[in-house]
Amino acid sequence: EQSANPAASARAVKQLQAWVEREDWSTILDGFARCVRITRDQKQTFNIDEKVLVEAEEKQLYQALNVERLTFNDVDEFLSAVAKLIPPITAFFDKALVMADDKVVRENRLGLLQRIAALSMGVADLSKLEGF
Repeated sequence: EQSANPAASARAVKQLQAWVEREDWSTILDGFARCVRITRDQKQTFNIDEKVLVEAEEKQLYQALNVERLTFNDVDEFLSAVAKLIPPITAFFDKALVMADDKVVRENRLGLLQRIAALSMGVADLSKLEGF
């Protein structure tokens, strides 16, 4: 997503390569990709209402999202933030049913995942990577 700036593109490729070579890369990519795949076909952007958070794991994910900066200057900053979110993302998926029967709870959970998916905007389109 930095194709308009050749220097930024080269830097992004170099940074991404370093991440891809990490032992935990597949865990990081899988966790982020799951958030993107679940939300990419949603026509509506959902708000997050803290009062609607039910499970401890979704509350922890919400808190983790509020600790992380939501805009990034480069791929390394973005992936560093995502890596920190992987434990609460994993716990969320292990405990919470995203497509809950309760519409308000479901939309709130989708809102959480949409916020995570949006972290890459303007930085990198990881959906082009193998394994996404």
